[in-house]
Amino acid sequence: GVLRVGNAIVGDDTKQLPVSDADELYATRGEGSASRVAYTSYEAVCGQGGVAGDGVVPLDWTQLEGSRQIQLEGVLHSINEAGTTIATDRWYGSDGVIDRWLPAVLEEAGINSKGSEKSGAFGLSDLQNWVQGVLQS
Repeated sequence: GVLRVGNAIVGDDTKQLPVSDADELYATRGEGSASRVAYTSYEAVCGQGGVAGDGVVPLDWTQLEGSRQIQLEGVLHSINEAGTTIATDRWYGSDGVIDRWLPAVLEEAGINSKGSEKSGAFGLSDLQNWVQGVLQS
């Protein structure tokens, strides 16, 4: 299988000046910054906050033995900045990010972009319909 993971944020529990809209919101709510929110999340998952991850899950905790690893620089876990309603185009399902991991998934499934398929794999159109359904839910 293919495992896609992001490593957009290194957790940091120090107080910082806001550098993004999300940081402004976190500061207003008393949470500090995106990296401070990530620190809290990572610490809850693995006991260490100062590690890299997708803003919610530490990178090291996403590495499943035996799976093909795709590390996506700058990619976030959530469709919004974690814990906010601020939309982001840096999440796993955004158009520009899907293009970075879907070809590897299709390759692993034995499906190429020309529509020829391995025996036992479902068709490219089936995969496209499934992805579309996931993104709309």
